[in-house]
Amino acid sequence: MKISSAVLRTATRYGLKPFLGPPWPFAFQRAWLRLVSNVNSPSPDSETEWISMGGVRALVARPRGERPTGAVLYLHGGGYCVGSPSTYKGLVTHLAVAAGASVYVPDYRLAPEHPYPAALEDGLNAYQWMLDHQLSPKRIVLAGDSAGGGLALAMALAIRDEGFPQPIGVVLISPWTDLGCNSPSRTNNAKIDPMIRTSWSKQCAAHYLDGRPVDDPACSPLFADHKGLPAMLIQVGTDEVLIDDATALADECQAAGVDVKLQVFDGMWHVFQVSVGVMDKADEAIEKIAHFLESRWS
Repeated sequence: MKISSAVLRTATRYGLKPFLGPPWPFAFQRAWLRLVSNVNSPSPDSETEWISMGGVRALVARPRGERPTGAVLYLHGGGYCVGSPSTYKGLVTHLAVAAGASVYVPDYRLAPEHPYPAALEDGLNAYQWMLDHQLSPKRIVLAGDSAGGGLALAMALAIRDEGFPQPIGVVLISPWTDLGCNSPSRTNNAKIDPMIRTSWSKQCAAHYLDGRPVDDPACSPLFADHKGLPAMLIQVGTDEVLIDDATALADECQAAGVDVKLQVFDGMWHVFQVSVGVMDKADEAIEKIAHFLESRWS
């Protein structure tokens, strides 16, 4: 059953936004997110299992009864402080089916208990596990949303700099690339964004950075040198406070010679793609991601 974007926007504004950030402790935020994520049902055409990727627990989603043609290493969002593979089961199973891919979602360590570089280390360990298990980098795409998008980009940079075999592409959904939280859209879209409060972003950034400068490119990869990165797809909505993070990154990557595609969805909010299966615009976005993946694997 499809649900209108207006209904989903209202549900997000009143059912999620007030409960992410101060004054709620992270234990409550994590529990609440697990609860509300249950409305995003997994694809009935998928199958899932839990595995260990180099010591990192991970969820794997695959199309049921099909041989996957590629692999996606997906880093979930949640401000580096909340979220888990389970809260993204709906999105990643639909993505697996749409792209005919295996989607690996590592349960990376979260701040404040585990600030930078814990999440990056876990992501890189998961990527190394994929290489060790004979998954060709030409069949691997890094992906992530929000903080997970920033983490996926930071991983791509680390993979390049450390001489790992590079993945064939990168997909970023509403990526959080500037932990300084000072872009104009943070103010201009504060009232219309139904999901993200800047107070929450600043709280999460402080815990993840743990004293590091907000413009440290390992944490805020907008400020990195983007030369030599794989082909990239970025999706963002016009109504979110992070739209400047996405558009600025696209500009920087284009200037650095990266093959980057920016897809902007009018009237959409932060990571609206989690509503795939129940909202037409989310279905469209996932199909576009699947098309990008298939183009990289062909």
